[in-house]
Amino acid sequence: MKLSNQKGIKTISLIALAIGALYLFFVYYRTICCLWFNDAPDRIIWSTVQKPWQITVLIGYVLGATATFALCAAIEVNILKGLKSGNLFPSRNFILIILTAIMVGVTLFFKANVNDVMKGVECSVLDSNCIFIPLIIVIFGLLYKQASLAMEDSNLAI
Repeated sequence: MKLSNQKGIKTISLIALAIGALYLFFVYYRTICCLWFNDAPDRIIWSTVQKPWQITVLIGYVLGATATFALCAAIEVNILKGLKSGNLFPSRNFILIILTAIMVGVTLFFKANVNDVMKGVECSVLDSNCIFIPLIIVIFGLLYKQASLAMEDSNLAI
């Protein structure tokens, strides 16, 4: 692989990780503001009836976003390691992509409910994004798996 292509892949990977880190920082910042700062515009309103659900949604949102970022970082690290060995599509990333799809679905579910939970609303929302975005990620994961198998076949043929 050309050195310029490798540099491009590394640059794009680092940009993707930086954007993910910024989003994770935003999630942490928003959660901290809604919990501890009285003057925050989206300060959480605790409901005695809904308090366990409110806590579950907030924890699920923060942990889901953290786990999603960690899985994406692991995928990027595997890709960067694969560049050194000449394997652009490491097969171990397929499992990580599927796990990421699951975590994205869970995180989107909690994210869809965060605003209502902060206001003390008693209903839960199952947004269509909770289903379709993970399905799209699974489809890309399957494409990735096929690319990985094709790379293995081409390496065996040489």
